Amino acid sequence: MDEQTVIALTERIRDGHVEALGEYLQLSRPRLLGLLRHLAGEHLLRMVELDDLFQEVSRSAITALPKISKEQLDVDAWLDQLSRRRIVDAYRRHFAASKRSAGRNKIFSQMVEGDDISGQGFEQMLIASMTSPSMAVSRNWRVARLQHEAIAELDEQQRQILELRYVQGLPTAEIAQQLGKTDGAVRVALSRIVTRLQTLLAEPS
Repeated sequence: MDEQTVIALTERIRDGHVEALGEYLQLSRPRLLGLLRHLAGEHLLRMVELDDLFQEVSRSAITALPKISKEQLDVDAWLDQLSRRRIVDAYRRHFAASKRSAGRNKIFSQMVEGDDISGQGFEQMLIASMTSPSMAVSRNWRVARLQHEAIAELDEQQRQILELRYVQGLPTAEIAQQLGKTDGAVRVALSRIVTRLQTLLAEPS
């Protein structure tokens, strides 16, 4: 998508033109599919089609456009936020039901016991661990440790930052605005929080 096209479509979207948003979504499709694939991971993609997730994001954007403040709208950041929310919804829908708890515990066991507990897998684990209350009774001790020790050791504001970023999918600039902090301060706080959780997870039993 060339710069002039982005500028023209963005201005029309800010004016509330749904057709422009539809065109922008199609032009952004490859990027958004990549983001959704990254956030979903192989486990969720066994349950849902990537194209279905993209369609859900598109419907959400088109439905929400008349209701949101559009004056200074960053369209890419907004679509990224909607994508993260759809992934959260999908995790809740497919893994939160108690009748599926055994399968879910196996999935999270694989996430935290692998060689790499950073990046994509770690983000998925954070999303699910903070949105699935029944994980508190998980038989997997590594997941229980994340729930009861690692996250519980964070102070209230740290937990709030973590939830706003990984569960609600808000960009750091918006989190900073909500908390009365600078974007840089929020980024530093997130880095420290994630490093602390990763360290706790990596510690031997």
